[in-house]
Amino acid sequence: MYSGMNGSIMPSAGHYSDMQTLMQNMESLSGWLEQNRQEWSQVQEGIARVERLQGRLTSNGSLPQINGDAQAPLEEDNTTPTITQLQTALSQTTARLSSLERVYNDQLRLQTLYEETLTDTTERIRQYCFEQQTHIIALHQHYTTLLSQARSELVEAQVTHQEWQAGLQRVSEGVRTAMKEREDEVEPWRRKVAALREENRVLRQKVGWQPVTEAEDEEDGYVAEERRPRVE
Repeated sequence: MYSGMNGSIMPSAGHYSDMQTLMQNMESLSGWLEQNRQEWSQVQEGIARVERLQGRLTSNGSLPQINGDAQAPLEEDNTTPTITQLQTALSQTTARLSSLERVYNDQLRLQTLYEETLTDTTERIRQYCFEQQTHIIALHQHYTTLLSQARSELVEAQVTHQEWQAGLQRVSEGVRTAMKEREDEVEPWRRKVAALREENRVLRQKVGWQPVTEAEDEEDGYVAEERRPRVE
């Protein structure tokens, strides 16, 4: 429907069809206007010939020929019929002149209507094109704004994801460090417990006592501590 500054949007098919129909109508009206002008020129020529004929009849009462030259004065006995014929011809010419004037007025009204319609159509087309161009520019600006917002949100999401990854890595490293420190703290006591248990076993063996079972060791909580997996 539209073509803008930042890109190109194809108008709808109906837009081209409407423009073609409008151009065809304008060409038809232009042809009628040219035909009306030619007919009006012919009417003006006919009026001029009639006016010249009337002027000559008024001045000398002679009968003009086709080429416009006057005949020699007529005989006295032919004067009455000739004047009657001229009056009849003049009446017919006057009637035709009135008809041509009516046609001319109709054509003049048609020409005025055509010019007004053409002016109004041109103004409407200009306004339509301006509105469409404004709409396309606004559409491209809106699209550009949305694209910029999407890019900003994507960059922000990437930065947030990187911060999360860095935070998780720090937490993981902190957990590993804490567990290692815990193991380092427990290790000396574990060795002491193991040494005491070995010493206890040896002493019990010397005095003939039964060795301590694992169940008894679990009551003290040392066996479970030894079986706990170490974090490297």
